[in-house]
Amino acid sequence: MTKGLFSTRSLFENPDKGPEATLEALRSYLPKTEVHVLNQVHSDRVVNADDISVDEIPEADAIVSSDRTKILCIRTADCVPVLACSSNGAYLGAIHAGWRGLCLGVVKKGLDAMKSLGAQDIRVFIGPAIGPCCYQVGEDVMERMKGIARVRSIRGAYYVDLWSAAVFQAKNAGIAEHMIHVTRICTSCYNELFHSFRRDARDSGRNISLIGENSWSLPGLRVG
Repeated sequence: MTKGLFSTRSLFENPDKGPEATLEALRSYLPKTEVHVLNQVHSDRVVNADDISVDEIPEADAIVSSDRTKILCIRTADCVPVLACSSNGAYLGAIHAGWRGLCLGVVKKGLDAMKSLGAQDIRVFIGPAIGPCCYQVGEDVMERMKGIARVRSIRGAYYVDLWSAAVFQAKNAGIAEHMIHVTRICTSCYNELFHSFRRDARDSGRNISLIGENSWSLPGLRVG
């Protein structure tokens, strides 16, 4: 059984140094582990870590694997990190879900990709992201999101709950509600804990979310 973990931390001082630097840093911390990082572009593309080289950084926003010894990494600064694993720990998934990716169904597509590998009884962990308290959007984004996410209007301004969209898509992928776990902590509100692009703009770093058998051994993470 894989020992599961969902935690985020910064590997660098601000600002973000990109996926290449993230991969290099993670390899230095975890030298005996195969780590995979994505060049995230707010798409719905899913890649299989078992089909790419250890040095490749594919352009995609979701990654899956049937090898639990690998570590899958997602970088966020307000978007929703979604980590998933089968109940037997044999299958893993990591998904970067911003509003564009959510509109394209990236969470469902990532979970469906895990199922296509043979994953059953998938548990989904939806992590810290910008909350509906802070995520104000324009009318165009509101119109695209209102069918999949909770949207509220306050004095003519629109606020979107990205977590609700991720949950909606997980359920559409056939994941039972009791298997979906949401950490509703707003990255924009908690300056001391998380990076936030909405709050810090180009000065923002990135929060690193990992899943894999040895991800708990990254220095500085709190397990439990």
